[in-house]
Amino acid sequence: MSATIGHPAGSRAAADGAEELARYDRERAAHNKIFSEHTRESALKFYCVMNQSRALYEGTLHARSPGRATLEYGCGPGMYSSVLAQRGAARSVGIDISDVAIEQAKAEAVRRGLTRVEYRRMNAESLEFAAGSFDLIYGAAILHHLDLTRAYTEIARTLKPGGSAVFLEPLGHNPFINLYRSLTPGMRTVDEHPLLMRDLRLASRYFKTVRLEFFSLQTLVAVAVHGRSWFRPVLYALESADRMLFKLLPFMRRYAWQVVIILEDPIKAA
Repeated sequence: MSATIGHPAGSRAAADGAEELARYDRERAAHNKIFSEHTRESALKFYCVMNQSRALYEGTLHARSPGRATLEYGCGPGMYSSVLAQRGAARSVGIDISDVAIEQAKAEAVRRGLTRVEYRRMNAESLEFAAGSFDLIYGAAILHHLDLTRAYTEIARTLKPGGSAVFLEPLGHNPFINLYRSLTPGMRTVDEHPLLMRDLRLASRYFKTVRLEFFSLQTLVAVAVHGRSWFRPVLYALESADRMLFKLLPFMRRYAWQVVIILEDPIKAA
């Protein structure tokens, strides 16, 4: 009598593969809902305190994009790729897992008469581009939706030698922010994971240079006075207080809300 011998390792691999496909489907469905129904509009009030982080993020993109091949990684409805196309990027490409976001981005590019920008639906963990395709890869609030080992590998692979990547991401150490997240599950996807310090350290395996700038700890208090005439002075004072705090007490950086990540000199896999 013969018997079939199982292969546990093969079974685990198949199960892992099925779970990955399920995760991609969940992310696509969730972001299609977000972009079609604008489900995160209630969170916009918190973005009012992001002056400094967005200024650094956008300033870095504008300085590094002219005459370069650029990729917006998780572009949504074309947040920055259309702007960089207008400002002199030699090639501007945007990718996103959401069908709705890509259709919106394409429609906006047509409306604005942009011809040097391209949008494609694509899995950010398995880019359909040749190695060394881009001088600059960038994204806002995308990495924390991804398997970082796969994401960092693909970013490093598709960057040109000497290329750089720039990201603006949320952090996951602040207990008060995490409490708010737990109370508002409808504003995020089930698979997202705000970055931890170990996630930032992981980048050094794939890039020779990793620069981190932390923002928005005490400035979150300013949300309470948004819309008041004295909002700006309060915000500026709290921004200064954050800079001083992060300089004097570096361990407090992990409790910030936002981090700007600048990755340079990709380490190519053998």
